[in-house]
Amino acid sequence: MGERYAIIYSVICILIINKSKIMKKIYLVSVLVLIGLVGQSQYVFNKGGFALNAGIGLLSADGFIPSINVSGEFGIFPTGDVGLLSVGGVVAYKYSTYSFSLWNNSYNYNQFVIGPRVLWHLQTFNSDKWDAYAGAGFGLRLWSDYVFNNSLSDIEKKAKASPYGEAFVGVRMMFKPGMGLFAEVGYGTLSAIKAGITFMF
Repeated sequence: MGERYAIIYSVICILIINKSKIMKKIYLVSVLVLIGLVGQSQYVFNKGGFALNAGIGLLSADGFIPSINVSGEFGIFPTGDVGLLSVGGVVAYKYSTYSFSLWNNSYNYNQFVIGPRVLWHLQTFNSDKWDAYAGAGFGLRLWSDYVFNNSLSDIEKKAKASPYGEAFVGVRMMFKPGMGLFAEVGYGTLSAIKAGITFMF
């Protein structure tokens, strides 16, 4: 916003000094173009924008196999120079294995989460490359688990479902318009660390 005010102030001074009507019109058109360009290039993510993240997740209590994560968000409510609120959702999948020593066998199970998110993007600095944000969400976790059968002679796989909540912080680095990298650290979904590619529309 400081850049806008500086441009407007400079043009007003020029208009006062310069009496030519043609020059005044040229300066006015120029300042409107500059204000528009400054406003559009200030931030990576703006109101009405859509972002899509796709990547893998690491650091999980359910084994070392990475999770697959896809999330998206839509900018809806700017808060001046402080930040921007967005809403979106996340979908993630993870395959895990473990050994059950009593039967000396290995077992596998799948996990799947889906749910909405609310994010706040920090916009106290001007950058067309970096986007810092934090957020929270909730949703449904679906997974399969092994339990003893009725006779306690073997174990069997059963499907389960439960709610979950998450909190996270993240950052994007754009290496060209509309495309970049992202990283998130948080708690509540299938992996504590997520990283991958991001697209802006």
